[in-house]
Amino acid sequence: MEAIKNKSLGDYIVDRTESLDDKYIKEYFIDNNDGKISRLLDSEQYILEGSRGIGKTMLMKAAQIRARENFGQDSILTVWISFEESLRIERIKIIDSSIDPFLQWTMGKTLYELLKKLVDIKPECSDKLSERLSKIFNSSSLQSTTSSFDYYQKLLQDYILLLEKGDIDNNSALSTKSPSNELAKILDNPVSFKNFLISLIDNFSLSKIVLLFDEAAHVFSHSQQEKFFTLFKSLRHPTIACKAAVYPGITNYGKYFEKGEDAKELRINWMPNNPEDTNYIKNILKVRLQAYDKAYWNKLTINKEIIDTICICSNGNPRFSFHIIDELENSNAFKKTSITNQMVINSIRSVFDNKWKEFGTLQNRLIKYKSFIREAEMFIKDTIIPNLREWNNRRRESNKKLSTGFYIETGAYDEIPQIFDILAYHNIININYSKKSIGHGNYGYYVNLNPSIVFSDAIIRNTDEMRNISIAIENNQAYYKKTSQIQDLINKVRVDNEYLCSNEKCNFTTEKSYKFCPECGSPINLEEPQSLYKILRSHSIDNLKLGPRIIERLKAKFCSIGQIYDADIEELRMPYIQDVRIEKIKTAAIEYMAG
Repeated sequence: MEAIKNKSLGDYIVDRTESLDDKYIKEYFIDNNDGKISRLLDSEQYILEGSRGIGKTMLMKAAQIRARENFGQDSILTVWISFEESLRIERIKIIDSSIDPFLQWTMGKTLYELLKKLVDIKPECSDKLSERLSKIFNSSSLQSTTSSFDYYQKLLQDYILLLEKGDIDNNSALSTKSPSNELAKILDNPVSFKNFLISLIDNFSLSKIVLLFDEAAHVFSHSQQEKFFTLFKSLRHPTIACKAAVYPGITNYGKYFEKGEDAKELRINWMPNNPEDTNYIKNILKVRLQAYDKAYWNKLTINKEIIDTICICSNGNPRFSFHIIDELENSNAFKKTSITNQMVINSIRSVFDNKWKEFGTLQNRLIKYKSFIREAEMFIKDTIIPNLREWNNRRRESNKKLSTGFYIETGAYDEIPQIFDILAYHNIININYSKKSIGHGNYGYYVNLNPSIVFSDAIIRNTDEMRNISIAIENNQAYYKKTSQIQDLINKVRVDNEYLCSNEKCNFTTEKSYKFCPECGSPINLEEPQSLYKILRSHSIDNLKLGPRIIERLKAKFCSIGQIYDADIEELRMPYIQDVRIEKIKTAAIEYMAG
């Protein structure tokens, strides 16, 4: 095989789009020609909804590149903004109604990326922009030699970093931390921020600003999500278009934001038995693998069943197909004369076992829903998989259509939506939220299992059978609110709130909501949960997706993920851990904190 010297397969199947620069985005992006890029650049507000790893970031970054290339014709300034670091802001307590750290950070980060992109595209405007910024940063006391765009950009960047990492206990301290009162006012009020953006559009001859908010919901805490979508709604204007990438099912839009009204929905859907969808994944793999070693691609495609199985089991997630191929290489499959179907199934099973382990760690993230996460896994493994396998075994004997999912009655779903939404968030199931009649006046949603499960657990035996599946109710099982397994789930799960007596001398604790303690009469308080940011920081570095040798070396110097998260490059440098591994370690810590 003619693999490029000193390059590994991992360099060509980098599964984190944020790690790719524009050159590689252009090289690796496969356009489905379904009009989504045009929509991301139009004047509408959009929620880009898709499961984890399905390609939302790649789509947004490709849209930004196209906008950059067309700027000379249409003057549309398009900016991609990632909010991965948002959980850092949770450490700052809100004790009064003064400056809001989350809004300061969100709008500050947006402004920083926007100004940087504006000067990159129109470098001739830097002096005029500096003059504008001097009024915001109150530069009258500054020497003229320092009054440059770079200087103001650095001031703003330092303020963002201060919000992320500074020694700030509560929001009252922020009034003395902001570079200027005027900046603090702009970043604390969505209307003021919108007016500032409109003035930029007028002053610098822009036709429109498009803001592409990536990681715009799931990385935020519950309260942060509500604030974000209030901001998103407030920015609406004929010359400002916001687009936000979200996961299905788990996003809290708040009381004042309505999907469909305040933003149109743009979904990235994928069906495992749709040849166009599987060919999309195949084309992505072809570009990456042939760039590394054409012999790898040839080995995967000699037997069509091999490559089709990998593409189907990606579930529309290129990232997952990369992991399957990486596992094949780790098991030396590419060194064999040929790659067998069993080798592929073994690799799929191994990769999905890791996915289940990651799913288990959600119990540490979503503390309130710990029982939902535990029971969701048991429901799939102990009920759905064996029932579905037996269902298909019976139907094969009668030459009937097969199934890769089930219907859940809407009433049953409404009782325990967290069970299904958490599974969908982790790409273990897909939910079709269009209501379908399931007989006797009942309606249900169709829930599809991840194809990796149906192949590795022998629910479906080969790709030919995938072309024989059906979602019609007569070809699928249905679970109702009265079904025994659903009743068991309802009885086993609960939101783990804890109410405490405010009297320190009284030990009364309850899960029920009382206004006053039934034992001493003192007011009852809901225990303030520790922030997710602090919880995740305290976790052991064993939780990071890194090899055992790297973990052992890191343990000599670091105890928690928080320490890795905060460490700079030189602090991480040590024997065996240099530039490439340092980047891998930092990425693992950021991904763990971001979810």
